[in-house]
Parts: sequence; structure tokens; C-alpha cells
Amino acid sequence: MTESRPMHSSDLPAVVDMPPVRRWTAATWAVPGLLMLAIGLVQAGRPVLSWDEVTSAEVSQRTVGQIVELARNVDAVFGCYYVFLHLWSGLAGTSEVALRLPSIVAMAGGVAVAAELGRRLFSARVGLVTGLILCLAPNTSRYAAEARPYAFACVFSVLAMLLLVVAVRRSSAYPWMGYGLSVTLLGLSHLLALTTLTAHAVLVGLVLLRERGRRRRLALTWGATVAVALLPVLPIAYLGTRQEDTQLHWVEPITMGRIRAMPAAVFGSREVAWLVIGMVVLAAWRPLRRLAPMAALVLGPTLTLAVVSVLASPMWVARYLLVILAPLAMLAAVALTNDDRFGRIRVVAVLLLVAFVAVPGQRAVRAPAAKVGPDYRAAARIIGEFQQPGDVLVYPPKNRNIRAGMDHYLNRLPTRPADPLVKVPSAETGWLIAEEYPELPEGYRRIWIVVGNRVADPVASRPSLRPMLTAEYRRIGLWQPKRATVALYERRG
Repeated sequence: MTESRPMHSSDLPAVVDMPPVRRWTAATWAVPGLLMLAIGLVQAGRPVLSWDEVTSAEVSQRTVGQIVELARNVDAVFGCYYVFLHLWSGLAGTSEVALRLPSIVAMAGGVAVAAELGRRLFSARVGLVTGLILCLAPNTSRYAAEARPYAFACVFSVLAMLLLVVAVRRSSAYPWMGYGLSVTLLGLSHLLALTTLTAHAVLVGLVLLRERGRRRRLALTWGATVAVALLPVLPIAYLGTRQEDTQLHWVEPITMGRIRAMPAAVFGSREVAWLVIGMVVLAAWRPLRRLAPMAALVLGPTLTLAVVSVLASPMWVARYLLVILAPLAMLAAVALTNDDRFGRIRVVAVLLLVAFVAVPGQRAVRAPAAKVGPDYRAAARIIGEFQQPGDVLVYPPKNRNIRAGMDHYLNRLPTRPADPLVKVPSAETGWLIAEEYPELPEGYRRIWIVVGNRVADPVASRPSLRPMLTAEYRRIGLWQPKRATVALYERRG
């Protein structure tokens, strides 16, 4: 009988052998998790809802049946999130903070899980530094305070990897069940986040190379678990591929310029991005087998989206790559936490530097108009200040977000102008766009026009109104908040 050799710290089994539990082990994940929760809540309600968030807010007020009907036509990949937000908003309401709170909690959980994953793969110090780097990245805060499912994709991506690490260590069904559930939830939160499964394959493959005696069993268990986990996701994937032209028509083709801009877009700060990437490069000097799973967690999603964007449909969007933030932070932490006499001083100094250069980005993501889209809140405030009884409101035709955004903020006012062009509300059409009457009835004394951009001629958004407005009305007000134009027309005489 051969004697098994002792395990070396640089060998692959370090991936699956949990470090010893010490007195302050929980602090490794609790400190960054709670810190992220606190940071995420800072001014969470200050930015106006983005044009995607107003869609979340509007759809959350539909019935579950209406959400299912919508998913058959568009936004199937967000269907499960919409149902969750429907249930949540029924309890918490639809204020900015209420809508964003689940994502804030999810992102805090993602930071905590990433820290624990770093502890299990490397050391407690690596885990703690991983969590702190994530807390400092501006886009961690930006997408924590976002009523969309991207924070959930972040937490489930690292949770799936953590549970896989636990599962390959133990001969128990429960970790595999948890892993399978996390993969299902990952796919339901965002289909493209399933590209992180490439890292799972790398981890399992490395374990198989090392542990020959359990190759067949481990390979079959992992493959079967993933296959079963993906079954609930298949209908969503099928609908999503059929809705691709509607879902992704706005994405620009991938170019070298957009590739160069991606690191800053993912981190929310060019300076933070290149500081972290510089540390990741230094981590390449560590044993490759220990870094391979985290490297694959970065390269898998990045290369997949790049190749698909070149060969099929453009998908090169920063928020679709948020799942690479955690592994990048972990690789940077590995490079930063050398066990030498200057280790702690170096860690503190670099974290302070990252915090310093992150300040402008952290402030920017909390600005009132930080989100993508018009400043619906400012536009609604203008209308609320100058409206009179009998006023009506008109929007550009077939626009999904300007009406939803304005309705969200106007409905907070004691009174609001009527929207007489709506024939069938969007909630009843099975789409995100309301069915409208072709013409505005005559006889209104004052007409508001709101356009989702800054334009010199608001009437150009509704050409059918030009003859009537030119002949019978005069413009008495024009306001232009961020990415919006609000115009008021009054009948002559």
C-alpha cells in the first residue's frame, strides 16, 4: 500500500480543504458584508429612477398573470425578478429606497459570500481584503441601489462557486442540492451570468486531475446537478432568445474602443479599475493552479460576451459583466496579501489609496441624476408646480419608459394632468407600451408635452399635433431637466 504524500499549500487541494476555523473567522465575511450594507444604504433614494428601474416599478404593480403575459412577449429574462418585486412592493411600497432595498441586501450578501469564498480558497486575510475592495468599487454601490436583478446575479454567482467548493469537499447530498439551487437562481436572475459556469468546470476539472479515485463519481455528480439545475431556466432561455431583437436592439457593436473602456465601466471608476487590474497582474506570479478558478470566473464571462458580440449579437454591456468584480477583487487581494513583515502595512496603504481614488466615483453614483435616463422626478416637479385643473399630458408615441417614469412620480402628487391618449394601459396590453388613440381630442385649454430628451422643438415628437398647436395654441413654458424636455402650450384667447 502506498502512503499518501502530505498536502502542500500550493497544491490544488487547497481549493477544497477549508482553512482552520479561528475565533474571528466570522469577521472575515461579516465585516465587509455589513459595511457594504451600510454603504449601499447611504443616499440610496437620492438618484432618480433610471429608465430600466421605472420599468421595474411599473411592472411590479401588475398582477402575476399580467407579468407572465408580458414575459411571453418581452423581458422574459426579467420575469422572475418582476414577480419577486411585485410581492416585495406589495409589502414595502414603491419609493426609491423600497424598490432598491432588495438589491442592496443582495449586494451586501454578495460581498459577504465573496469574502468567505476568498477565505476558503486562500486565507482569511484574502477574504477580508476581497470584501473591502468590493465595498470601495463605485459600481458595487451603483448596482446595489438599482431596482434590477444584477445584484442578485452577483450574489448567486459567488454563492454557487462557494457551494461547489463545499460540495467537492464533502460526500453529502446537501451541498450539491444547495449548489444546484444557486445555479438555478443564478440563471433566473440573469441568463448571461450562467457564463460563470465555465469557472465551475475549471474547478471540477482541476480536482479531477488531482483525485483520480473519484473522477467518475465527481464528474457525473457535477454534470447531473448542473443539468437538473438548468431545467427551470430553459423556458426563460427559449423565450429570451426569441425576444433578442427586442431585448438587445439598443446595444452598440463591440469595438476596440469599447473594449478599452470596459474596465472603467465595470468598476465605475477608471482609477479603481486599473489599480485593481494592476494588482491582478501581480497575482499571476502565484501558483496557477490555485488562481485558475478565479481567473476562469473573470475570463469565462468576458470572453464569452466578446465572442458572442463579434459573431452573433452585440452584448458588450458593463452591467452584464458585474459578476467579474468579485473574482477580480479576490485576485487583487491575493497579490496584496503576501505573508511578509510589511504585509499589513501594504494592505492598509493600498486600501486607503483605492478608497481615495474611489471617492469621485462614489459621489457620482449618488448624484440626483446619476442614473441612465431622463430626470422624471424633476419633470414631475415642474408639472406639479405649474399645472392647473383640466390640463392634459402628451408623450411621444410608442415610448415605454417616459410614460412609466412620469406616471411613477406624478402619481405621488395630490392631483396630476390626465393622459387622454391612453386607450389600453400597458399593463393590459401584455407589452411595455400602452395602446393609444391616434388623435388627441380638441377642446383642451392647456397641453403638456414631455419628451425623453433635450429637444428644441417638442412638437416634433408628436407631428400629428403640429397643425392644431400651431393654429390654436402658444407655448408658454419650456423646461429642460436632465435628458428631458417639458413644454406647456395654452390655447390662444
